[in-house]
Amino acid sequence: MHKSYLSQLGIKEGDDVEISLGEEAKPVVVAVFADTLVEEGHIRLSPEDIAAIGAAPGSSVIVTRRPPLADRVKTGAETTAEKVKGGAAQAAEKIRGGAPEAAGKVKESATQAAEKVKEGASQAAEKVKEGASVAKESIEKSTETVKKKLQDKDL
Repeated sequence: MHKSYLSQLGIKEGDDVEISLGEEAKPVVVAVFADTLVEEGHIRLSPEDIAAIGAAPGSSVIVTRRPPLADRVKTGAETTAEKVKGGAAQAAEKIRGGAPEAAGKVKESATQAAEKVKEGASQAAEKVKEGASVAKESIEKSTETVKKKLQDKDL
């Protein structure tokens, strides 16, 4: 994207942004790179990213700054807590009318909540692992380049 948009979005080069066709559409996460050759008001995406969001070339898309991992995990946990709370409230009502039926619904809600927390934690761990892997590769590549340059100077 054009470098002038980085400050408008509150991001820096290399940060992740979410790109989607609208609020209901599933966003695609991409890393941002500043490019003065890209016209203002336009972004350049890979064919894979265009296909992933289901956009046609020239389509309008929504670009938003991706919340930090901690915020995404916190939001997921809050959503899960609200669902558990709602399930508990429903359970209390059902207990008044029929304990066996309520117990089944509480168990189902708790199982769903546990699965969502497990899924969120798994996704968070995977993202951290991916980021660490990319950083490691970058450092190793840079180290090899510096070693080569130093060896060339010694010859």
